Amino acid sequence: MTEIPSNHHIIKENSVDIWLLNIEDFILTNDRDYLSILSEDEQEKYHNFKITLQRDRFLINRANLRLILAKYLNINPQEIVFNYSDKGKPSLNFNIHPDKIYFNLSHKNNYTVYGIGQYNLGIDLEKIDDKVKIENIAKRFFCPQEYEHLTLLKEEDKPAYFFTLWTIKEAYLKSIGLGLSGGLDSIYIEDIGDNHNYQILNNQGKKLEHWMSKTWNILDNYILSIAVNKLEYQSNQSLVFNFFTMDK
Repeated sequence: MTEIPSNHHIIKENSVDIWLLNIEDFILTNDRDYLSILSEDEQEKYHNFKITLQRDRFLINRANLRLILAKYLNINPQEIVFNYSDKGKPSLNFNIHPDKIYFNLSHKNNYTVYGIGQYNLGIDLEKIDDKVKIENIAKRFFCPQEYEHLTLLKEEDKPAYFFTLWTIKEAYLKSIGLGLSGGLDSIYIEDIGDNHNYQILNNQGKKLEHWMSKTWNILDNYILSIAVNKLEYQSNQSLVFNFFTMDK
């Protein structure tokens, strides 16, 4: 992982930054007044959690989102203003923050990842779990050809394939503001055999030309996937993905 960059961080046109934090590290130390970083509505949501762990995770995830975005906007984290979709997806208020920085986050167990870029994006993190009844889930929720391909794999290869598809699908559906309600079978994921890059198609087999996705195996058996809409991306260069850690 790359070290945390300087206070003012500029996102380059051909790059997407991915930040990782271990929530447990922040809970154990708890030596910073993260609550003061949040807006009034975020503080109210924090206090409404009944379970301590959920409350702490919300606080750490949202405060660090503000701290990370503040590096790009070059303002205090308290000054950041979010808009929310009908489904509760946060985004920067571009009337107040005209730089048009897009972001998305995902958390699993003790880990949280944030994707930051100049293009609409979604990110998802899942731990490979071979105890999940993946064939039953894939048959019910994936496209038929994805399920058929899964059944042909060796048993030891099935979990990684399943969670790769799941994370790409969820990353894409999050990026368009639908989440899982958009339907995992609404898109088909095609492995193009290019360094963990995948093509996203609709369920009729038509390529979504402006979308790209990529996956990584990180940490201890986790799969991280990102989906990026490159509609406004004019360069012929491939997107560069930079990894950073967010430390307490």
